Amino acid sequence: MRTLGSGGPFFEQPWDETYEFLRGMADEHPKFEHMVAVAESVIRTESTELLAGTLSMHDILVLPRPLTGPPYEVIAVRSPSSLRKPAPGTVRIEHLSLSGRDEVIDRPVADAVRLFWRFVWEKFGVRPASGVPGGGD
Repeated sequence: MRTLGSGGPFFEQPWDETYEFLRGMADEHPKFEHMVAVAESVIRTESTELLAGTLSMHDILVLPRPLTGPPYEVIAVRSPSSLRKPAPGTVRIEHLSLSGRDEVIDRPVADAVRLFWRFVWEKFGVRPASGVPGGGD
């Protein structure tokens, strides 16, 4: 079986730094607000010890803790400036699997947090440490 996912090293970034960077982007470009909401949901649900994250360009890449590998299965929340950007007004969330059975879903940006947590639960088996804002748990 061909290994997919992410094969390179994963350089984790603290969630508060991810949030602050994206907050700055959204202050200048409101189309990034849903990206801020996803990062904020990880912090607010006290899930920073459950999920490792980093930014690749402006995409949020997420792995479950503890980190193993590489290779890694990755959930990617694609930004409006991504190389794999979603249509305007939508969020694209991808699961890059090791099996090659990747999944990509595009939804309205209002669904970004709920869709993110759905992917985290279905793909990694991780529930937030406390409730998800917007009823996504």
